[in-house]
Amino acid sequence: MKTVTGLVCWFVICMVAASPGFCEAYRLIYEEGFEKKTLDNIPEDWEFKIDPKTKTEYGFDTAEKRSGTYSYKIDIPPPGGRATFSKIDTVKNLRPGKKYEVSLWLKVRDLGYSPNFIAPAFRFNTQPRLRPVPTMDLIFLMKGETGWKNLTLTITAPPDATEMNLDFVLTRGTVWIDDLQIFEIGE
Repeated sequence: MKTVTGLVCWFVICMVAASPGFCEAYRLIYEEGFEKKTLDNIPEDWEFKIDPKTKTEYGFDTAEKRSGTYSYKIDIPPPGGRATFSKIDTVKNLRPGKKYEVSLWLKVRDLGYSPNFIAPAFRFNTQPRLRPVPTMDLIFLMKGETGWKNLTLTITAPPDATEMNLDFVLTRGTVWIDDLQIFEIGE
């Protein structure tokens, strides 16, 4: 009986190891833990574009973090508006035609649309651009969530892509961001 059980276990292990998902290799090409501060209380290599009538508070948070010392907290009280939080430099070294997974951890409170019905979202795109723009709809993905949640989205880079840009469009509520990573997925 032990021999049969051992053979069954060996067979299951071989089947799992041969499955396509198990064989995919992930190569980290970008990582942001929101740990490096600038004098403006913004993470290094990130910037804000805030509409004039939008009240926005932001900063590093030591209490609500997924890992490391900080998360980055952005709060837009009612009635809301629009603030875009973007990586200044593009992520380099994309390889044309390869698959990429973007992963980030979020925690939200009182997320909502802006007075102009703009939805909060995380967007990323290659250069040259993909159409439609790969977007994570934060209201939809974070609905009912009270803790940290990992969001991922996979794209295939166009044949001439070499860079990727990243930004958050925030409209109303509080968002904590941590552990943003981009992986190249290989066979």
